[in-house]
Amino acid sequence: MKTAIITGASSGIGLATAIKLKSEGYNVVGSYLTSEETAKAVELKYGIPFIKCDVSCESGVDGLFSYAEKRFGKVTLVIANAGVALKQSPLLDVSEKDIDRVISTNLKGAILTNKRAVLSMLNGGGRIVNISSIFGLLGGSCEVPYSATKAGVIGLTKALAEETSSSNIEVLAVALGLVDTPMNAHLSQEDKLDFCKECNLDKIPSASDTANELYKIISSSENLNGQIITVFAG
Repeated sequence: MKTAIITGASSGIGLATAIKLKSEGYNVVGSYLTSEETAKAVELKYGIPFIKCDVSCESGVDGLFSYAEKRFGKVTLVIANAGVALKQSPLLDVSEKDIDRVISTNLKGAILTNKRAVLSMLNGGGRIVNISSIFGLLGGSCEVPYSATKAGVIGLTKALAEETSSSNIEVLAVALGLVDTPMNAHLSQEDKLDFCKECNLDKIPSASDTANELYKIISSSENLNGQIITVFAG
C-alpha cells in the first residue's frame, strides 16, 4: 500500500483529503496542532493515525515523518496543507505577531515539510503536493500576509522542482480558490457570492469537492513536476 502524510489534516481540506486517500487504499498519517479531540475522533472512526506536530518546528516535522516511516514504511506522497489565515484586515491593522504566525505556519512550515519529504523520498521517489491559493498568484486585498505566504509556497515549489528534476521526486502546487471550510468561516455570504461570480461557479466548493479534485491530481500518471495547478479558481 502507498503511504501518505498530510499536514493540517484534522479539519477542512486536509481532513477530507485524508478520508479520500484512505478510501482509495492509502496508508495515511495526519498531523494536527491544537484540535486533539477532533483528531482522535477521526482516528477512531476512519483508522487514520494522527500525530501532534508544529510544522514550523523541524524536530516536530521529523517526528511526524519518523512515525509514518516506522509504522507504514516508505512515504510516497506528502501533502503540505497546514495553514492559517487571519481575519481580513488592511495591512496597516495587522500585528507583527500575526504576521509571524502566518509566515511560520504557511511558509516556513511548508519549507520544512518539503525538506523532510525529499529526505524520505531520495531512495525511490514520490510526489510532494503543496497547497497554495489563488491569492498566491493574484494577491488578495486585505489578505496581504496570507497572499505573500501562498506566493512563497509557489516559489518554493518551482525552486524545489528544479532541484529534484534529476530524481524521481515530483514537486507541484495546487492553487485553490475559495473553499467552504472553517478557515473561511469569517467571510460574509456576500463575499462568497461575489467569488462565485468571479470564478463562474454555481456554489462554493466543499472540502469533499476539493479532496476529489486533489485525488485526480495525485493519481495522475503525468509528469507534474514544477506545475502550479489551479482548482476552483476560474
